[in-house]
Amino acid sequence: MELNRLQRYVLEEHVEDFLDGFITRRELIRRATFITGSVAASLTLLEVMGCGSAAAPSPTPSARVAFATPPGQGDADGVTVRPDDKRITILTASVKGADGASLISYMAAPTALPGAPGVLVVHENRGLVEHIRDVVRRVATAGYVGLSIDLLSRDGGAARLSDPAAYAAALARRPAAEMVADLRAALDYMNSTVSIAHGKLGVTGFCFGGGMVWSTLASGASVKAAVPFYGPAPSDVSGLAGTRAAVLAVYAALDTRVTSTSPQVEAALKKSGAPYEIKVYPGVDHAFHNDTGPRYNAAQAQAAWGDTIAWFRKYLV
Repeated sequence: MELNRLQRYVLEEHVEDFLDGFITRRELIRRATFITGSVAASLTLLEVMGCGSAAAPSPTPSARVAFATPPGQGDADGVTVRPDDKRITILTASVKGADGASLISYMAAPTALPGAPGVLVVHENRGLVEHIRDVVRRVATAGYVGLSIDLLSRDGGAARLSDPAAYAAALARRPAAEMVADLRAALDYMNSTVSIAHGKLGVTGFCFGGGMVWSTLASGASVKAAVPFYGPAPSDVSGLAGTRAAVLAVYAALDTRVTSTSPQVEAALKKSGAPYEIKVYPGVDHAFHNDTGPRYNAAQAQAAWGDTIAWFRKYLV
């Protein structure tokens, strides 16, 4: 069958959706038949286009998939992806701590990719605020199931401790080991959720949350990839030598307080034998990724987020 230019363009888009894992072969054939007029013609044409019965879509998100990035300028409301964005689905998560406490959670999944890998997002020292929910939704637009928990859930979380200073003070009083236990409980929850590909877990976090990523890795948590943003090193970095995660460590050139700890982190990561990269972004300070804060830098935030997704696409497979 001869297709005109527009018909071929439309059919190629359907084929691309199939090869990227967004639609089933049955759905591809259905869509193709609207163009060809018959199932037989569709099967013949799809065979020629490399989508015969033996073809199977990859479960890994393609590099061609567009994903949400930090905005071009700071915005106090912290929303770049609306909860009703058609690319994502907001899920209900029921995460329990080791003590049985219900942990305040926020979870989003890519609409078109069931069984996608999962990424745990660890919040800054303000808790599970709207900015962090937005990051979870950005994760979902990139083809991953995103989850974040509030590490002060037992105190009502950020919704109750709405004064950032009060929240940070309460967080500072909580033992790090207890927070790591909650984060590992969240990872366990993700690993047991049918929406997530078993064993394909990553973690990222920002500021305080970046430090908690380091502590979680040092505790021996089983994740395949991690991207801590300007996270202070744990008091004992030796546990990082045992991690199996591929780590991209994001630092800011002007953030000397935290960036100065990168050599000791790198020394431990070298011993792990796992892939790692230490990347210092120029001309920016601590918290440069947070588009609701005063140090936000759009260009470097977008670059770092692009590097983050590229890292997950390489190692979270």
